[in-house]
Amino acid sequence: MGQMSENLLVEMHLTALRNSMNDSWATCEALRNRKLRRLLSSAVTLSFWQKKIPEDLLRIKNPIALLPLLSVTTKAELRLTNMAARTQSSATATHGILTGTSGSTGEPLQFFIDRRLAVRQCALLGRVAELDTFSPASLVHLWPTANPNPLFDHTFFCVATPEFLASQKHEIYTSLSRPGVVLHALPSLLRILLELANHDGIVLRPMRIVTSSEVLVPELSLLLSKAFQCPIASYYGSRELSVMAGRCRVGRFHENSEDVIFEVVSENGTPLKKGETGRLVMTGLNSFISPFIRYYAGDHGFFYPDTCPCGNPLPSFGFEGRTHETVAILLPNGEHIFPHRLTGIFNRRFDKILQYQIDHYGPYAFRILLIPSALYSHLDEQEIVREFTEITHGSVDVRRVSSIKSYGSKVLPYIKSWS
Repeated sequence: MGQMSENLLVEMHLTALRNSMNDSWATCEALRNRKLRRLLSSAVTLSFWQKKIPEDLLRIKNPIALLPLLSVTTKAELRLTNMAARTQSSATATHGILTGTSGSTGEPLQFFIDRRLAVRQCALLGRVAELDTFSPASLVHLWPTANPNPLFDHTFFCVATPEFLASQKHEIYTSLSRPGVVLHALPSLLRILLELANHDGIVLRPMRIVTSSEVLVPELSLLLSKAFQCPIASYYGSRELSVMAGRCRVGRFHENSEDVIFEVVSENGTPLKKGETGRLVMTGLNSFISPFIRYYAGDHGFFYPDTCPCGNPLPSFGFEGRTHETVAILLPNGEHIFPHRLTGIFNRRFDKILQYQIDHYGPYAFRILLIPSALYSHLDEQEIVREFTEITHGSVDVRRVSSIKSYGSKVLPYIKSWS
């Protein structure tokens, strides 16, 4: 797809998304029901979903009303299912991109995403950033790992450590000096970038900054907005369903209702009332290649019962028990390590490790708890120790366990247990 045609398509989607916010909720709900019927009809051709979706649900006009009758789908459930049983294999050769989760729950999952959704996701990112026009070519990404979202295939800098960010600073400064740049980064990386630019006497003025993956606390948002002199946006997303909700100036997250259905449910999957906190499950209305229906990724939240003061009419929700803000691991020798570098060791072995947790219990001492699958071997363990030691330069104790303690609503893959 040429740049001109991609820009035009993004503009068309962005215009449609802006206009839809002026439509009545009944109009939006009719669209959601149409998209859900298509999704369910497609998903039921896969053996995994045939067992979960009753035929009656495919025939009714308003399937959203009966969506709570389906059981909640968990990451563990999908991990135990052969990928062919949950994937439209006929579409993967032409449109599929094999990817996986970041491992933020300690339970990495692999699946296919649809490359045709790249335009749509760019448009959703543009709406989150409150842009009137948006060219995907203006995106610059700073991330601590290799590109986590293949749908955002633009200028990308992998900065695994603050030192590595510094080694690429001239290229980063040059990219951010272009007019109309939209910078997409983790909040923790933005703070490091700001400190580096201040030290070098460099002034960076992107048009917008969009953050994700970590909690953007109000104090840091204000600091970054003043320092970079541009609005700071934030979205809630996942590798499974990409951009799902945007945070408004009031601090609420607004569902991208045209593309995803959020529900707040109890532990047994029963819908909860607005204001009540429970498991946050989502249905991706465009996830045809690898369907995600009533999918629980690990977050807890609640829907606000009132209309948001910001004026956005889309349903708004908040989080309770979100994952911790990622902070670089500081070793006694002054070296910084982002936890993402360590989690990658385990994510590459998604079929051999059911769950893991890294316990940093001493300055150079790490304990790895893991629940192995039947494919896990002594050789895997040796390789994990070697790769882990090369990064941390510390002692590594691997322990195979049958369960791992949960901290908050997710099993955090990295914890520090010493002070």
